[in-house]
This record gives sequence, C-alpha cells and structure tokens, in this order.
Amino acid sequence: MYVEVLQQLGLPRNQAKIYESLLVSGSSNISSISSNAKVNRRNVYDSIKCLLERKLVLCISKTGEQQYEAVDPEKLREILTSKTKLVQNILPELNSLYSLKKASDQASIERGWEGMKNFWKFVLAQRDPVLFVGGKGAWHDPKIEEERKDFFAACKNRGIRIQGIFDNEIHLTGKDIYENYDPQWIRFFPKEYSTFASIDICGDQVIHFSMPKERTIEDVLIFRIISTDLADSYRTWFDYLWHQAKSIK
Repeated sequence: MYVEVLQQLGLPRNQAKIYESLLVSGSSNISSISSNAKVNRRNVYDSIKCLLERKLVLCISKTGEQQYEAVDPEKLREILTSKTKLVQNILPELNSLYSLKKASDQASIERGWEGMKNFWKFVLAQRDPVLFVGGKGAWHDPKIEEERKDFFAACKNRGIRIQGIFDNEIHLTGKDIYENYDPQWIRFFPKEYSTFASIDICGDQVIHFSMPKERTIEDVLIFRIISTDLADSYRTWFDYLWHQAKSIK
C-alpha cells in the first residue's frame, strides 16, 4: 500500500516491501519475510542488511533464531530531516557553481501548465513585483486553479505585488477573474487593442505566449527570456501602457 511512497523517500523497492511487511506482521524470520513481502529469499538477506544499516529494522534473537522487526516509522522523518539538512548545508556552494556556469542572457521554450508553474516558482523565489500585459485569464486555467490559489496566497504573504493590464474582454465578461486581484493594481486595454498574446514580467525574466480567448494553456508554447536589460526595458514600456490603460470602475 505504501511501497511507492517509501520508494520516493529513497528506499529500493524490495526494502520498501520488506519494511511495510514488518510493520504489518511484526517480528519475523527470513522465511516469513520472504513470504509476506513477496521477495525472493536470496534478495531478502541483502535488503535486510541495508535496512539494518539504515536503522529501519532491528535484529532480535528469539529462541535461538534471528528475527527482524521494523522500527518506529518516525525514523523515516528523522532520515528525511537529515537529508534536508545535508542539502541545506551544500546549497550555497551549489548555487555559486550554478551561477558561474549560467549565462547572463538565456532563452527557452516551455509548454502549457508546467511552463506557467515554473514561472510562478521563479516569482516566489524572489521579491520583485510580477507584471502582466494583455491578460486573458491564462493563470485561471481550471487545470491549475489550486496551484494558482496557492501562488496568490504565497504572493500576498510575501508582499509580492501582482500588477497588470487585462484585455477589454475580461472587463466585460471576466469578473470571476479580475475580482481575484487588488483593484488598484489592475487596468484594462480599450477594446481595439485586444490581442492573442500575453506577456509576464518579473525580476530578470520575461515570458511571452499566444493563446486563444478560452482560458486554457494546456498546449500553449511559452517563450521565456532571461535578461536583466530586456526585463528592465519591458518594465519601462509597461509603465507607459499602465498610464494609458483604463482603471476598473
């Protein structure tokens, strides 16, 4: 039942099966473990050895026979915490290495929901405002609605401003969209300036994508540009458009 989760925590499949089996059956000898966990007896020995080293299993002698039992599952939390600390300790050095190799200007193409969620992760990793031009409700695709709510809540908690200009259609028919935003930070283009394109700007990143008027970005190509100079230029243009656009009434 929990084998897949245990595997995600780093246990090989046989070890995960044996650990879960011991939680259910209690103290068991090798033969019982092999039968209950459905692991070949020859493989049980190696897996038990590894579980002993991980301190997830104890060896107990009963009536002259070695038996094994699982330790308290809280041990899994300790292992996970230990791994997290290891990563945290080396993360600054890893980030330094990454920065040295990272080009100052980059471009990439992503697709659909994952591309948008990747942009949101970037936004939450810093503190700059996120700006958008030609908003059409792409962030409100039903398939990523829960992630969008989490993103908005995180932005609010971290003081990250979301500011942008929607297409006129959102003003007319998209109240369910724009009511999610602080009214002082949203505006609308006149009808004649509606397009099929949207732009998001944050930090040193700019993303472009074109999409139909429907609120779906499932198959949309998202063009990501990483460039401080370009992002600053887009922000300058945004300021001009912002002052020309209509505020909500």
